[in-house]
Amino acid sequence: MQIECQFCQKKLNAPDDKVEFGKPFSFVCPACNMKNTFTPTRRQSDLAPTPPTPPPPPPPPQAAQTQMPTPVPPQGAFVAGPAPGAEFNSIQMDEQTEGLKAALVAYDSEEVQDMLYQKLSNMGFKPVMAINVRDAVKQLKFGRFQLMLIQEDYYGATLSSNQLIRAVNGLELSIRHEMFIAVIGPSFTSLDDLTAFSLSLDTVINTADLEDLERMLISGMGHVQKFYSIYNELLLKRGNE
Repeated sequence: MQIECQFCQKKLNAPDDKVEFGKPFSFVCPACNMKNTFTPTRRQSDLAPTPPTPPPPPPPPQAAQTQMPTPVPPQGAFVAGPAPGAEFNSIQMDEQTEGLKAALVAYDSEEVQDMLYQKLSNMGFKPVMAINVRDAVKQLKFGRFQLMLIQEDYYGATLSSNQLIRAVNGLELSIRHEMFIAVIGPSFTSLDDLTAFSLSLDTVINTADLEDLERMLISGMGHVQKFYSIYNELLLKRGNE
């Protein structure tokens, strides 16, 4: 199966016997050294090969002068494309990810990563799993994400020493306001606005409540969106005075 790096678009080959349908797997691109997460849907070997269409026979000599021009198919009509293969897989991936919002996940448990990946995908996000702290900071610096989930004790950090929380709070306001930041940890009360405000975050979530992640994110995002809409209206009003 051919897959494509979502960062540098390098095409790579993954053995069919190592890929399980419907289950996401991660790989590091050898070209850009970025971690990708990909969910296979079909194997190339499952796609029946299409034999090439033989060219039409030449017209008889006596009919050459009266041959009609080839009609142009109307807009929207089906036109036969290339046989299934690598090109098909690339187009299929693009259609699946088109319009999705990006979400960066910094969590050091693979089991929790799988759960977060599934829940974020169900919400319409394209999850990107950070490999480690350095990779998370790099992706945060060069990528554009609408959502970021940060583990409070990510790779042994504490709430006060978490480099990702510091990196988020160091972003330019124009970029920071486009992101929804949630920190996950066992010491929080989920959706505690006062704690989130004191940490300059959008919300906090208790680890025990992750099964209800979708509802909490929707509630928190709606609250923040309402706040910024009022904030922007006030700025606009002051600018017109």
